[in-house]
Amino acid sequence: MVTAHCESEGARSAERTRRFTVIHVVECWGGGVSTAVAGYIRATPMFDHWLLTATRHGEDTGVTITGQVRGWLRLPGSHPARIRTIHHAYNLIRPDIVHAHSSYAGIYVRGCPSIPADRIVYSPHCYAFERVDVVPPVRGMFRIAESILARRTGVVAAASPREAALARMLHRRQQVVCVPHAVRTQPVIPSARPSENEVAAVAVGRICRQKDPGFLAEASREARRRGWPIRWEWIGDGDPAHRQRLESAGVHVAGWLPRDEVLRRLGRAHVYVHTALWEVAPTMAMLEAAAAGLPMVARSLPDLAALRFPGLVRTPEALAAAVRRMTDPAHRVEHANRCRAALHEHTPEVQATRLAAAYVATAQRVKERV
Repeated sequence: MVTAHCESEGARSAERTRRFTVIHVVECWGGGVSTAVAGYIRATPMFDHWLLTATRHGEDTGVTITGQVRGWLRLPGSHPARIRTIHHAYNLIRPDIVHAHSSYAGIYVRGCPSIPADRIVYSPHCYAFERVDVVPPVRGMFRIAESILARRTGVVAAASPREAALARMLHRRQQVVCVPHAVRTQPVIPSARPSENEVAAVAVGRICRQKDPGFLAEASREARRRGWPIRWEWIGDGDPAHRQRLESAGVHVAGWLPRDEVLRRLGRAHVYVHTALWEVAPTMAMLEAAAAGLPMVARSLPDLAALRFPGLVRTPEALAAAVRRMTDPAHRVEHANRCRAALHEHTPEVQATRLAAAYVATAQRVKERV
């Protein structure tokens, strides 16, 4: 009886100390999603993490977290091959949780029959039916697909309150946790700013239709027409035609830069600008700008409006005028404080607490089922 008691106590102790395992599936490794996933992994060191990723052409921004994961596997090129690879990885690693990031990964993971639904955590990082570059019938198809796949989802880890509300609309019994994007504040490398008579405005991200670089190009042209001395810079790269449009409007395109250099350039800017047509917000780049103490002028997006983000603009002309007002140091400080207040929940501490809750809820359900 003593031996049986010891064995029983030993089994319970092992269960208490066992680390849960998470596989992160990311089809679009690079840019903001990879930065977000790296943050999720840092926020939950009590779990063992694996990565299963693919990189889209021209979008690898060099984010690496090799020392913080148990293993890093690559997804092959075709969609069927990716689902097969996820199936094999799941059977090999036998994780407690499979965390799918963005739409394609959400399709792969939830379309893989070997993965039980209650082991799946899904982060849309902006639902595909939010896109405005496709016609309404296509957006409707995206919405129907997400509604069907919602029944194969354990927990939605939404990045914003609005994304959480959309998840609940897709499936009213859907379990949803709002896990805000966050960055760890790092000292900004001091750098000389231009004179107060010139405004240095910076944007960060892929040059693509979603980010709508044409909006920024038109704002630059408006400022030039009015003789406003604004120095515009876009950090990132992408579609050559969109890049040419920026450069022809007088915007300096820096290309992809190491993170330290991005922080350096944020340190010498007066204002951060955000022009995306659709996006879950705030983005990682916006949070980096807030951490650098920058005020932000952002295009009106539903996610930002839901956060009561200050000074949202709807036209390139309004963007140029709002940036011009940043020549006033007192206005910059006041606006930066209002931006930070709108982002008060976007901290590593809140992120860690909510993500751990999503993972524990998923693992607990699996344990109860077993």
